[in-house]
Amino acid sequence: MKKLMYISIMAIAAGFGCKKGFLSELQNNPNAPTTNAASVQLVLPGTITNLVGIKDGAGVYQSQGAWLGYWNYSGGYSFNQTVQEYVMSNTGPQSWDNYYGVLTNLNVIKQQASASASLANYTDIAEILSAVCYKGLVDDYNDVPYSQALKGAGNFYPTYDKGSDIYDSLVAHLDIALADLNTNLSNGAVVKPTNDDVMFGGDMTKWLQYGNTIKLKLLVQQSEVSAKQAYIKTEAAKTNSYGYLTDDALVNPGYSLAQQGPFYGAFGLTTSGATNGTYLYIRAGGFAIDFYKNTNDPRLGYIYSAIGAQPVDDSYYTPSTSQDDYYGDYLGIQVTQPTKGSGIGPGLVKNKTGNQGAVMMLAAESYFVQSEAVVRGYITGDAKALYDAGILASFNYLGVPDAATAATEYENQETQYVAWPSTTAAQIAAIVTQKWAALNSTTNEEGWNDWRRTGYPDVPGTKSPTSVAKHMPYRYYYPSEEPTYNQGSWLAAGGDKIDPFVNKIFWMP
Repeated sequence: MKKLMYISIMAIAAGFGCKKGFLSELQNNPNAPTTNAASVQLVLPGTITNLVGIKDGAGVYQSQGAWLGYWNYSGGYSFNQTVQEYVMSNTGPQSWDNYYGVLTNLNVIKQQASASASLANYTDIAEILSAVCYKGLVDDYNDVPYSQALKGAGNFYPTYDKGSDIYDSLVAHLDIALADLNTNLSNGAVVKPTNDDVMFGGDMTKWLQYGNTIKLKLLVQQSEVSAKQAYIKTEAAKTNSYGYLTDDALVNPGYSLAQQGPFYGAFGLTTSGATNGTYLYIRAGGFAIDFYKNTNDPRLGYIYSAIGAQPVDDSYYTPSTSQDDYYGDYLGIQVTQPTKGSGIGPGLVKNKTGNQGAVMMLAAESYFVQSEAVVRGYITGDAKALYDAGILASFNYLGVPDAATAATEYENQETQYVAWPSTTAAQIAAIVTQKWAALNSTTNEEGWNDWRRTGYPDVPGTKSPTSVAKHMPYRYYYPSEEPTYNQGSWLAAGGDKIDPFVNKIFWMP
C-alpha cells in the first residue's frame, strides 16, 4: 500500500484486508459514510478483529517470537536468513500499514459517534484502541505521523511527531476517555455495545479497566526516561481509582474451524481438520525451552508440544510431564525436523474446534505491569502479590491443572527469576522475565519492548555466524512508501539515517 493510505478508503482496504473477511466488509468510502453503510456498530467488530490480528499473528509477530527465544524454524525448510541473521529492510518486518489501516477505521467510528451523545461509549472505545495502535507504531518506529495523520485528502504528506510527544498526547486522550466511560457507566441514555463488541460484549467496566491498564503501560514503558519521572508518577497515581484488567481480553466474533482467529489459523488445524503447515514450520526456541526446564516450570508442556505431537492427534492435548520430550534449537541453528522437535503447545492451541478467542491482552500482563509500577513507586499496592497473581493468571490461561497449587509450588522455588527477590533491581528483572515467560506466543511484542527497555529477558543473540548484528534490532526501518511518497517528512524525521541496531526508541536507555 502506497502513501495514499492516508486517504481513508485506502486505509480501510489495508485494515480490513489483512485478515479473514467474514467480519470485514466495508464497501463505502468512509470519507462520506452513511448511517446504514458505515455505522459504528458495523465498523467496530471488524476493527477489533483486525487489530488483534496485528498483535496475535502478523508477520512482525513471527520475527519477534524468534528474536525473543520463543521460536525457531524447522530444519525441514530452507534457512530463514532474514530472521535468523537479523536482516532488516524497508519492506520487512513492518507494522506500519496494518496499524494505520486500523486507525483509519477507528477514525470513522469517532466521526460517526461524535454526531450523537448517545454514542459516547463508541468514541471512548475508539480512543482506547487508537492508543494501542499509536503505541505500537511509536514502539516500532519512534517518530511517526500523528497530529497530521488520517486527514485523507486534507494532507497527503503528514509530518512526523516525536514519539515522546505522541505518548503524552495518548495519555491525555485516555484521561478524557476514561473519565467519560466512568461517568457513563450508570447513564442509561448512552448506548452500550452488544454483539458488535467482540472483545468485552458491551461490559463497559472492562473497557474502563482495559483502557486504564493501557495508560499504565504507556507510563511504565517510559520508566528509563529520567526527565519524565515526576510526570509518570503524577499520571500513574490517577490510574489507582479506575482499577485494572483482571480478566483476559480475548477477541471472539464467533471463531470456528471454518472461520478461525489469527493464531489458530496459523498453528491449529486447517478448515479440513489437518495440521496447519505453519505449525510444522515453527518449532520451539531453545532458549525458552531451557528456561522452562531450568525453572521446573509446569507450563513447559502447555506452551510447547511433546516431540512429534501435532494438534490433529488426541494425545497432543495431554502434555507429557517428562522434560526429555521437549526440545528446541537456538536461533541461528536450524537442525530439528518437524517431527523431532517441539511445536506450539496445547495451552495455546486449545482444541480441535477452532473456537478459541484471540489474545488482545492477558490478565497476566496486567498484573505484571502493575507489579512493576508498584516497585518503581508509580502506584500503590503489593508488588509481590501482583507478581504472584501474574504467574497464576498465566497458569490459568494455559490450562495447567490445579493451577493455584502448581503456581504456589513454582513460586516457592529458590530459583532466579522465580523466587521473589529482596532488591528493587532484582524484582524488576524477575517481573519482566516472568512477563516474558507468561506471554510466550500470545503477545510477543511485549517481550521485545521489555528487552529494549530493561535488558530482560537476557536473551542471547543469534548463533548464526553470518548475522548482521550481535543483538536483535532496536527498531524497524520506515516502510518503502515513505521515502517515495512522503519524502520531505521522511527526511525531516531522519528516515535516511536510520540504523535499526543503533537508533533507539525514545524510551530506551
